[in-house]
Amino acid sequence: MEHQSATPAPAGLVSFAVACFTFFGIYGGFVDGPGALPLLACWLLGAFVIQFIVALRELDHGALLGGNVFLYFSGFFCLATVFSLLTKTIFPSQLGIALDVRIEGFAWLPCTLALILWTPAYFKTANGCMGALVAITDVALVALTLKDLGLVSGPTVSALIAYPLLIAGSIAVYVSAALQLNGAFGRTVLKLPPPIIREKANSQ
Repeated sequence: MEHQSATPAPAGLVSFAVACFTFFGIYGGFVDGPGALPLLACWLLGAFVIQFIVALRELDHGALLGGNVFLYFSGFFCLATVFSLLTKTIFPSQLGIALDVRIEGFAWLPCTLALILWTPAYFKTANGCMGALVAITDVALVALTLKDLGLVSGPTVSALIAYPLLIAGSIAVYVSAALQLNGAFGRTVLKLPPPIIREKANSQ
């Protein structure tokens, strides 16, 4: 019997949603930022493990776009952020070192630009939900990058980070459920719209 390999994309989407929801809690002001940072690092470490595995599997199956997005999300959005959060927690209090977090804005900048420039590829190849998810995430990352660069501040900026991430995370959970349920029942249980950019029918 031929072995069939299943995609771990649903798990990757749930891990993405975990990151989105926890950052929504931070930037939305629903949890105490400094007190929550070490715990957030723990959850992002779990997200890193899942997304890294998803990235390798997707790339192995020829998914150029999704595999690369999961790969750099796992490295920068998850693992690097784990160490960043722990550094912000430990260094100022234990070593008395003042951190210049603007360096993180410069680090976020290529990540943000890359996702924005890759977004049309999602519009063309992925279902409409995934296209919307990526576009909404772009908004949050632009606000986060500008905030960390020290160019903007205030509650409005935090809201522009928090609420788009909440929406993106919710879409990710929906897509993961659609993939699982539609596959299990062999029919459309949860509808996934077609790509935002669709081929025009050839006129005869």
